[in-house]
Amino acid sequence: MIHLRSLFLAGAAASLATGSAFAEAPARVRGVVTTIDDKSITVKGKDGSAVTLTTGDYTTYAEVVPSSLDEIKVDDFIGTASKGPIDHWVAVEIVIIPPSMQGGRKGYAGWDPLPDWPNSKPSKLTATTMTNGSVARISEATPPLTNTTMTNGKVAASSNSPGGHIITLTYDGTKTSNITVPSTAPITRFVPAERSAIAVGSTVFIKTNPGNQAALVAAGKGVTPPM
Repeated sequence: MIHLRSLFLAGAAASLATGSAFAEAPARVRGVVTTIDDKSITVKGKDGSAVTLTTGDYTTYAEVVPSSLDEIKVDDFIGTASKGPIDHWVAVEIVIIPPSMQGGRKGYAGWDPLPDWPNSKPSKLTATTMTNGSVARISEATPPLTNTTMTNGKVAASSNSPGGHIITLTYDGTKTSNITVPSTAPITRFVPAERSAIAVGSTVFIKTNPGNQAALVAAGKGVTPPM
């Protein structure tokens, strides 16, 4: 009995000692590729930590390219990371998603804190939610009326005002929501790609599967991948 108990304790200790090496990766990984081969990819995050994920037939690849609000059309499928309460969503980032990459995306879900440019400092992140759905309507945002005063004088300086538009999004079948899109919100597009589009030094966003699998690897081309 003593011998068996010793073996059990030794096995438990070994399991604890190596547990960190097999820690489950987060649902989403962001960073720069440091190593890639036929079976795995290693990414270094902004905090300096490294995550290694396996790749295989379950992995899809994409390039993330710059886009604009003018390129978003009615019936386009988009993913929107938004801040604020559900009835006053403001887009922090938007990505246009092609038909081949729409499968399995939840209509609405919690998301990660993200930089809110240019409204926050680089070190500050904003809480966001993610909504995936079809664009039903795009209109100019109408600012609410407010009491005013009049000042007359000479112009000393001027700058563009970060106006915006409102996108009406249909998601989860029948739900709709209006999302205000500031002119400063980054807008990009996913373009399906081959594995060869990913290389050491690529800035990537990776959606993971349980078991430390890379489900989607998206590399920025002329832009840092959003989301």
